[in-house]
Amino acid sequence: MKTTFTARHVRLHPRLREIVETKLAKLARTLPHDAEAHVVVTAGKKDLEVEVSVSGRHGTLTAAARAGDQTSAAQEVMDRIAAQAVKSKTKATGVKKRAASPVRNPGSWPTEPATEVARRAGPRRESQAPRAMFEEDALTAFASSRREILVFRDPASHHALRFLYRRKDGTIGLVAPE
Repeated sequence: MKTTFTARHVRLHPRLREIVETKLAKLARTLPHDAEAHVVVTAGKKDLEVEVSVSGRHGTLTAAARAGDQTSAAQEVMDRIAAQAVKSKTKATGVKKRAASPVRNPGSWPTEPATEVARRAGPRRESQAPRAMFEEDALTAFASSRREILVFRDPASHHALRFLYRRKDGTIGLVAPE
């Protein structure tokens, strides 16, 4: 893992470098292989701030800590990075280890006899309110649509229900009451 150290208005303590590198070596199992770490140490008026950001293919982990000396700030910030890395790793592996939904897995579907499946499948249902229209208008509307059946009320014969349907040979049939 590539680690970059930056010091602003302060000299880096050798113990800080050792703490960060040993903690990152321990986290190498949970961090991506191509991760890069950037450590920034900044001196304030009364304390020091250590900021660590670890960038990898799964995202960026960032933490900062303030303390009176570099070593305690480095230990605190590396503990925060370790907690973030473990949390993101368990979240990523937890999603992968979750069992697949039985709906999407045909192998777990219950096997049923073919007669029961065929009986349950039945015809496709559509709901449609029959509109009042003459036979010619219904025939024009049905010929331009892709429906298999058209239900309409004929105003000429006291609003009796009539059905237009497509036959298997491609012609159109009409069912009318006697």
